[in-house]
Amino acid sequence: MSKLQITANLGFSNQKFHVGLSLVEFNEDDVVIIYSPALDLSGYGHSGEEAKKSFSESLHEFFRYTHNKNTLNKVLEDLGWSIKGTKKKPKFNPPLDSDLVTSNSLYNEIVNNKSYKVSREEVEFAF
Repeated sequence: MSKLQITANLGFSNQKFHVGLSLVEFNEDDVVIIYSPALDLSGYGHSGEEAKKSFSESLHEFFRYTHNKNTLNKVLEDLGWSIKGTKKKPKFNPPLDSDLVTSNSLYNEIVNNKSYKVSREEVEFAF
């Protein structure tokens, strides 16, 4: 899987955050799915490129929506993320994949019953 970089520039300030995410790619019913267990988000398409584009759009909407509702930190914490640092300089840490396999039933299903590939991708989002 090629490097997926997304910038969800929402125009509120110039803060940029970079997060390394594991993305799982698998096929189901002739559809390619890219899934982020750490965010419980997916994208899909008839090809890997279509799935990446769909995933990028889902990711952008996730960050836009949670930022606009001022719920990003709460949603991430509910998903098992730790947020350290200060309000002006937070550091976002996704949960470990090993923890997600046991806590996320969809990820567990993929790992135990599907042919899949995992890649580590850097994602950038900006506010």
